[in-house]
Amino acid sequence: MKRLFSFGKKTATPPPRVPSVSEGVAGWMPVKAYPTPLELTQMMPGGMYEFDLVIGQGGMGAVYRGRQLNLGRAVAIKILHRDHGTDYSYAERFRREAQSLAQMNHPNIVSVYDFGIVGEYLHYVMEFVEGVDLHQQLTVGLLPPARAIEILAKVCDALTYAHSKGIVHRDIKPANILLANDGRIKVADFGLAKRFDQKGTMLTQTNMAMGTPDYAAPEQYDSKAELDHRADIYALGVVLYQSITGHLPRGAWHPPSSMISCDPRLDAVITRALNPDRAQRQSSAAEFKAELLATQSTPAPSAPVISVAQNAPVAPATKPASGPASTPKPFAGRVLVLEDDVLLRNLMTRTLRREGYETTETSDGSDTVKAYSEALLAKTPFDLVLIDLTIPLGMGGVRAMQLLLEIDPQVDAIVSSGNRSDPAMLQPSVHGFADVLPKPYDSEDLVRMVKLVMERRRKRLAELRA
Repeated sequence: MKRLFSFGKKTATPPPRVPSVSEGVAGWMPVKAYPTPLELTQMMPGGMYEFDLVIGQGGMGAVYRGRQLNLGRAVAIKILHRDHGTDYSYAERFRREAQSLAQMNHPNIVSVYDFGIVGEYLHYVMEFVEGVDLHQQLTVGLLPPARAIEILAKVCDALTYAHSKGIVHRDIKPANILLANDGRIKVADFGLAKRFDQKGTMLTQTNMAMGTPDYAAPEQYDSKAELDHRADIYALGVVLYQSITGHLPRGAWHPPSSMISCDPRLDAVITRALNPDRAQRQSSAAEFKAELLATQSTPAPSAPVISVAQNAPVAPATKPASGPASTPKPFAGRVLVLEDDVLLRNLMTRTLRREGYETTETSDGSDTVKAYSEALLAKTPFDLVLIDLTIPLGMGGVRAMQLLLEIDPQVDAIVSSGNRSDPAMLQPSVHGFADVLPKPYDSEDLVRMVKLVMERRRKRLAELRA
């Protein structure tokens, strides 16, 4: 299948124009009708190009396949309506941005051959890549992790080059990663690209879109944020996760190793890339690539990985003894963790395992209740439950605690939340909680509170047995 970009549903010819019910209403832009390939051919000056197929189109523009007649080479052209810009300098900024893109020369970036203005359209002329894009490939089937790493490594090479030129892509997604029939990997559509080493570039001053929502970094929703190359790092994490799991990392997403057979170190690579705080992500596309390749070039650690898919306690990992500092701590108890923030959940469990606690992770209250019940039946009960109060996409902490008390009236749980004025945080005992752990907190606060409640539990149970 021949394809360059994805701008919506693919069609051989532009669909008939259907007037929108909102046309004529202030604030709404009428639907634009794009020219046919023949009309676009006639519009281009000098008879240099001939177009024969609409590859794709959407609200922001359309892409056509064609040939550059004087050089006899296949090309693609992307056209944009001039009125997507809201001020008089839009065309001039487009010219400057197009020159920047045309100067990029990298084997993993679709080359820009020409640009200009014709009629009411701005346009780029680019190389045509025969093959499929990653989005199309994923509709056929998921990628083996090794193949996903191979593709993303090439994308990282392209981004490393673009970032070195001061350009951030801002719309990395499967549809913009082309898999050529000859094996080449190409990053396409720098239509949303901007220079991050200069202020006041094209897309910071117009009403054009800031990227595809599922792949956009949190800072892309902040109109006051100065975007930089780390927005592309976030998108790389989303694409990698989707390519190997078939899902987008929304809400309390599960680590890939809990869903498929893959190196658990990929969990850490993705978790770091998807950190809402861009300062905590990989510092560069090159670093992201290095972390990916390390999962293939070095043996995976033997330590077990705790995931939300596991419902039974797992013993803490230990390292070979190399001195007093590496001596594993004695078993301290079993802790069940309910936390929908995957990064925080991973930090919590790593901290507790270092202290000798066995941990099981959950991201939804219903899973917490199930894990607790199954542990009771297996005669390996939990000593403590750490409960996140608010789970936006699932059962929250208060309801989970109510069900846990029905299962085991002696359950001990610590409730945690950033909303310190919530009734459960102000009066934890009324809701059955043993204590509270306000967010944010550090590892020392976590360990101190867990030890405190565990000690209270031991004393109480000893008194009941006496």
